[in-house]
Amino acid sequence: MTNAASIDRMSTIGAGEALTCDIPGGPVALVLYPGTVGCSPAHTALFDGIGRLESGDVFIAGPGATLTAVWAARSGAKIVTWNDSVAEARSITATLAANALRETESHVDWGFGALRHGSADLALLHLPRGREVQAQLIGACASILRPEGSLALVGAKNEGVKAALAEARRVFGLAGVVSRKGSYHAILAAFDHPGRQAPTMPDVPFRVCTVEVDGNQAMLCSCDGVFAPDRLDGGTAALIKSMDINAGETALDLGCGTGLVGLAALRRGAQVIATDVSARAVVCAERTHSANGFPGTPVHLCIGASALAPASVDVVLANPPFHKGHGVDYSVSRLFVEESARVLRPTGRLYLVANAFLNYRPWLEQHFRYVTLAQEDRSFKVWCARL
Repeated sequence: MTNAASIDRMSTIGAGEALTCDIPGGPVALVLYPGTVGCSPAHTALFDGIGRLESGDVFIAGPGATLTAVWAARSGAKIVTWNDSVAEARSITATLAANALRETESHVDWGFGALRHGSADLALLHLPRGREVQAQLIGACASILRPEGSLALVGAKNEGVKAALAEARRVFGLAGVVSRKGSYHAILAAFDHPGRQAPTMPDVPFRVCTVEVDGNQAMLCSCDGVFAPDRLDGGTAALIKSMDINAGETALDLGCGTGLVGLAALRRGAQVIATDVSARAVVCAERTHSANGFPGTPVHLCIGASALAPASVDVVLANPPFHKGHGVDYSVSRLFVEESARVLRPTGRLYLVANAFLNYRPWLEQHFRYVTLAQEDRSFKVWCARL
């Protein structure tokens, strides 16, 4: 087969980047939103492991699902997708349209309650990060499959594929590696006998812990699959320490995660709006704000700040991710800078924290007139940018 990682950059369409990729059956067009995975060795391993895909009901989930969805849809399969990320879901919808393929049933959710038990012949899973989330998705795949169905999953050695293999064997009874591409292993799992009782759809447990935020105690509500689910991470702490917010100002917590930055702004008297691309982050931020006495804070599930109008906030607070899986990717960071310039009022300001080795000044200076460092140490830089 042609290496799935061969990509030709074509153009940029709005927030979605248009690419072409060669896969079995011929090239396809991809439209990818920031933070999503395009062609990778994971796809090569998965497609090699499955071989020819027959038409039927196919369930697809995980980071990297876009290329897999168009590959499955092109075979004539009727596909259902699930993702925590609205960016991945938008990429799937746009990519299917770009290839003139029929729309899919798409679920963007923090849990699995909308999925139908025993409705799929095949499940295709790209492993996300985190053993607990992987186990939840393997369980969801087992629940959505018919008794004679099978699961094909793919992941890298440093993404916990060995543990995923053990979990697949525990849930299904039969599982083994069927293909390798570099560090990526594709695994095929099936129920060891047709009468085996498929598991019920897994729950997503939430937990509450106490952390110190801005010198005060706070309740942190979180679940598996969000960043820093049990702590105030160093970058967020640096951002909170450096941000200058006045009572009555409107602040955007851009990429809010579990909501601790927004909570600090609320406690200083700001009116807070939060956004995140992750459905799990959105529900965690809502619960964190509510647990600390701020119910009803607007938290939007969207790409960047697309839910907000131009020139609508006084302050933007951002701790953008620069990883995609275990690799480095700056597309979300660049999007955050662009979106901040769009939604800030003329007198507004952006506070953005980044690891100390990352130099965001050139990107900031493309969109802001004044760029300074509000704080710098060995670990983090907090940038302050004004229009």
